[in-house]
Amino acid sequence: MSGLKSGNVTGNSEVDRQADNPDSRLRVSRHRARAIARGSRRVEVTVPADDAGLLKSLASVLRAGGDKASMVRDALAPIATAEIARTGSELIAFFRNSPLAGEELTFERDRSEGRSVDLE
Repeated sequence: MSGLKSGNVTGNSEVDRQADNPDSRLRVSRHRARAIARGSRRVEVTVPADDAGLLKSLASVLRAGGDKASMVRDALAPIATAEIARTGSELIAFFRNSPLAGEELTFERDRSEGRSVDLE
């Protein structure tokens, strides 16, 4: 995981010490409760280190709202949202539109007994 950064990228040991303070925990808890009441949700993601700044900037734009946020949502929605197939007909339609549609494919199940494994 050397190229990845967590959502907590401060690396500030002073912040870590303050987090042990009960008053600090209470302030953070109240802050998060207010954010939830405003419709915000806290998320933590792991991304490549080079993308951490970009993701933080996107979060800032989305948090601010307005035209820029709408533009970002409109641009990202088609590539970030995947429809989940809910019926067999959707699965059939997916395979009919796949690059392998029309190819003669033969599938056979491997009926071998497998290999023996020594668990001792």
